[in-house]
Amino acid sequence: MKVKYYSLIALFLISIQLNAQKVDKLKSTLISKFSSGDFSSANISLSVIDFSNGNEVIGHRSRKNLVPASSLKLFTTLTSLNVLKPTFTFKTTIGYSGKISNDGTLIGDIIVRGSGDPTLGSNRINNTPSYDEIFLQFSKAILNAGITCVNGNILIDASVFDNYPAAPSWQWNDLGNYYASGAWGLNINENLYYLAFDNNGKIGDTPRLRSISPAVNNLKFSNELKINGPNTGDQAYIFGGPNNFNKRVIGTIPQGNGDFSIKGSIPNPPLFFAEKLKSYLEELNIQVQSLEVKHEQTQSNIKTLSSVESPQVKEIIKKANFDSQNLYAESLLKIMGYVKKGQGCNQNGIAEIENQLKKYKINTSEYILYDGSGLSARNNISSRAMSSFLFQFGKEMGMELATTYLPRGAYEGTVKHMFKSSAAKGKIWLKSGSMEGVQSYSGYIKSKDNNWYSFAFIVNGFTVKGRSMRAQMEKILTEIYLAL
Repeated sequence: MKVKYYSLIALFLISIQLNAQKVDKLKSTLISKFSSGDFSSANISLSVIDFSNGNEVIGHRSRKNLVPASSLKLFTTLTSLNVLKPTFTFKTTIGYSGKISNDGTLIGDIIVRGSGDPTLGSNRINNTPSYDEIFLQFSKAILNAGITCVNGNILIDASVFDNYPAAPSWQWNDLGNYYASGAWGLNINENLYYLAFDNNGKIGDTPRLRSISPAVNNLKFSNELKINGPNTGDQAYIFGGPNNFNKRVIGTIPQGNGDFSIKGSIPNPPLFFAEKLKSYLEELNIQVQSLEVKHEQTQSNIKTLSSVESPQVKEIIKKANFDSQNLYAESLLKIMGYVKKGQGCNQNGIAEIENQLKKYKINTSEYILYDGSGLSARNNISSRAMSSFLFQFGKEMGMELATTYLPRGAYEGTVKHMFKSSAAKGKIWLKSGSMEGVQSYSGYIKSKDNNWYSFAFIVNGFTVKGRSMRAQMEKILTEIYLAL
């Protein structure tokens, strides 16, 4: 028995030694790769932490602060689990103030109280009411209350969040596009509309704008788009930020069969909601005097008629990370601030993330935060800060649960095309992040020996095409998996 016991120990020690040799060899290989080719002029930060002891087993300038892009969402979404709890839900209500006269006239206001729910009217999560279903539900609730005329306003209470939906450091050329709508006190349909163009023309022609869906009152466009060659992709940008109803559409769309759509951000979602509700009420012959959006809380003596509750925050987090949904992350950021400090704003939400980072004993010099989604190019974090955060989160939650909040490479979300023919297929859970000259990946690796590692890999300032850098980073992550 003793001989067998000592043999097992010997095999175990040999295995550890062989793994250490593989890691050391990989470190040398990485140093060579990062000093040549497409990496030579880029800034790189890489950190891999071993769950068995908390040590960084692979690191390259791991304390270097770089722009993480959407990988930053992991800070926001995973922190919100602790601040809000997994079962937290947003609740949007409709009711009225004043009184209903005998002839059905409401002498008062219809009041919609927003909750900052980013999923309201979205079809992204199953079993949630659609855009049309919400307006039908709310308008019928008013009709069923016996209201036939409103001698007052449709008043939207958007006070749960501040009146600064977009982070001040977001780039101007992002603000009119769907991914930069910002988080409002009342969001609807993910705050987006579609512009459909006829792209069946000659290269260099201006494509005709065919439709806007859903229609947004008073929204106007200067169409400066051009048709480019087939397979050139969507290179169109909508200029004009929040509350700006005069937009410029510039750039190119690919030549095609006459049907090409791009997505823009609704200039004022709470006002849009009020206008749509008014039109639904008019279909029921219920007349409303006027509309108003308030960013201060309305009176508390409201008679509630109906409400819509969001999916639980644990489901919202998954969609934010799997689909890299900026609105969901920004709403989670602000609602954390509201729950903890009574005001839903960026600063209060960021303070909650910073509290979590301090709790995890992550060095304050290794992160600079400006938003919750990673859209700001002023965000800076080190790979060590992210891998340490993920290590602590994984230890706290347990890996079976922790990995459910990140998409699995080769199978899910924005990383479903990675590792398809790799030895690492199904063994890496990761969040991607990208913007021009920026690519990052952060997540977890399950080794061949079923040991867990957290990692972050950030590259800034490269000049090759994004798809080329992504392919090279994917190859390196596979090499890391094979060495662990």
